[in-house]
Amino acid sequence: MHIKPRDFDDYEEINGFMKTIFFIHFNEAEAKEKIKPLKESGYKVDYHFSTETTANLRDNLPDVLIISLDRLPSHGKAYGEWLWEAKKRQHIPIIFCGGKPEKVITVKETLPKAIYCSNEKLLATLEKIK
Repeated sequence: MHIKPRDFDDYEEINGFMKTIFFIHFNEAEAKEKIKPLKESGYKVDYHFSTETTANLRDNLPDVLIISLDRLPSHGKAYGEWLWEAKKRQHIPIIFCGGKPEKVITVKETLPKAIYCSNEKLLATLEKIK
């Protein structure tokens, strides 16, 4: 009898090892490019890009929230503030990536406990989160 082995990705999902990531970047084409390396590394990634609608995080909280500060950093900051305003969501790490230094400083003043990195170091930063 031949038993077909499961794909490793299926194994991770079934056993709960795969981190789910929600990625926010306010440009659809760029968001798709930015999440490719994350998906290729085995993460389950959902994303939001629209300024006309609000991301639905309330019913489906991720293991990690990643917010790009490359576009509309004040919008991204608002998502971070919302996530951590409730104590029950404060265990979810927030990573802010990219952005102009002066914009990053403004976000850091509001959310100093978040994690900040360059776009180039995003994957390495994510891998350090347990």
